[in-house]
Amino acid sequence: QAEEAKEEINLGVLIYKFDDTYISTVRAAIEKYAEEADVKVNLDMQDAQGDQAKQNDQMDILVEKDLDAVLINCVDTGSAQGLADKAKDAGIPAIFFNREPAKEIMESCEGLFVGTTASEAGVMQGDLLADMWEAHPEYDLNGDGVCQYLVFKGEPGNPEAEARTSYSVSQAEERGMKMENVQGEPVVANWATDQAQNSMEAILAAHEGEIEAVFCNNDDMALGVISALNAVGYNTDAEAENWIPVIGVDATDAAKKLIADGKMVGTIKQDAEGMAACIAQLTQNTADGKELVDGVEKDMISEKVANKIFIPYGIYTGEE
Repeated sequence: QAEEAKEEINLGVLIYKFDDTYISTVRAAIEKYAEEADVKVNLDMQDAQGDQAKQNDQMDILVEKDLDAVLINCVDTGSAQGLADKAKDAGIPAIFFNREPAKEIMESCEGLFVGTTASEAGVMQGDLLADMWEAHPEYDLNGDGVCQYLVFKGEPGNPEAEARTSYSVSQAEERGMKMENVQGEPVVANWATDQAQNSMEAILAAHEGEIEAVFCNNDDMALGVISALNAVGYNTDAEAENWIPVIGVDATDAAKKLIADGKMVGTIKQDAEGMAACIAQLTQNTADGKELVDGVEKDMISEKVANKIFIPYGIYTGEE
């Protein structure tokens, strides 16, 4: 028996870091939903600034309020049990998004995860490089039939970072490419533009002319890599003589501009609006007293398993 639908929805939102480029896009999409919804949506959105202890305190404050649901983008997925326990104790439905906690954590609070299949972005990056490599034999700078590459990685241990790092390379190999990491291991740059730029500058000083492709776990790091390349005359535009394919993830506005300017080959689009639309539907369901996943459209998602809903990725090379 469905409960009476509410005329007002109270929604708590815990964000791991407001200034993360991709998350700020999701945040804007959630705010847009709140403004345009058929019912009044009261949003209480909190910025943990990358600090799990701070996020725990924010959760303590939120659960004291009369919330219809809490959306959780956790700082540290390994520490999400505390957040799940607090939601369960308060009887508030928990919807985790973007950063996926372990299955048992979500089960413990009957929560749900909305996100992406981490491996899918890596697979698409590998496919994009393999397609480019086939179409452009000149990308093999030294003509040895091997792609000398770099991978710029988000933080170690993060499931998205680990999967994107390994699957981008394994998929390129699956497609018949021979791959050799110039550094021998991924370059950790913690999703940050400045860290990626500093690392790339140091690598170029030692290996300029030896690098033939760069995978980045996100677009922010790709921006840093391209700044470093531009500084030594690489990837200045599509006609540049010195040009290395750089592939990111997120399809941020800044990355799209670099692709349009011929400085970057492509990115994997993580659908912020699609994620927010799905979260909006779930939230509406909690307020309407319906089953949580009621009405989540098949074209909105790539798959739904147990307590997870996956939003599809797509390849973006400037021709949408």
